[in-house]
Amino acid sequence: MLSAVGHLLPYALVAALSPLAFAATIAVLRAGRVRAAAFAVGVVAGQLLTCGILVALGRVASPGRSKAHPTVLGLLELGLALVLLSYAFAMRRRPQAATDPTSNSRSTAALERLQRVHVGTASAAGFLLGIGGPKRLVLTALAAATITLSGLSAVNESALVLWYGLLATALVWLPVAGYVLLGAWAVAKLDAGLAWLRRNRRPVRFYVLASIGLVLLVHAVQLL
Repeated sequence: MLSAVGHLLPYALVAALSPLAFAATIAVLRAGRVRAAAFAVGVVAGQLLTCGILVALGRVASPGRSKAHPTVLGLLELGLALVLLSYAFAMRRRPQAATDPTSNSRSTAALERLQRVHVGTASAAGFLLGIGGPKRLVLTALAAATITLSGLSAVNESALVLWYGLLATALVWLPVAGYVLLGAWAVAKLDAGLAWLRRNRRPVRFYVLASIGLVLLVHAVQLL
């Protein structure tokens, strides 16, 4: 169980490091506590449902999944490590504007609309964000494969799905929880944090992704 938790950690951290999801969360906070809470619940629900479905499909597709899982996990980690390292170094060479998905007019308009949404719309938007685009879906698939290959009981697999889902969406539900508990003071601090991240996004993402990639690479080599 603890070994599987460690294997899932890099996938969850990379999934959580979504500047667009964080910016959307900051935007929806201005719609009020109820809408922000609905958005956060939608994001977590979308992430948990997607991971749970993929784990269930994996159980059906690989009944003898526990036999060669160290090698398979090693290959998965090696592939993700190479992708992360390649992306980190490529991102560092690109201009800042080219690496900021919240800088274009379409994203800005979408974020502004989140400040005026109804509760149902906020929940639906969060749910779709929790399911995610290609990047989050790939990470969820890798996490689901890791859980499936762990050879654990259904109860332990469910616990891993919950742990992964909460960590992968931490930059959404943690700010919302802070806003619900602390109000406008939390929003001011989050605004300051978002501004700092926008100014330092490239070096922060480079060092975080490169560090995770190196850890994955070392662990993958050990498994192989």
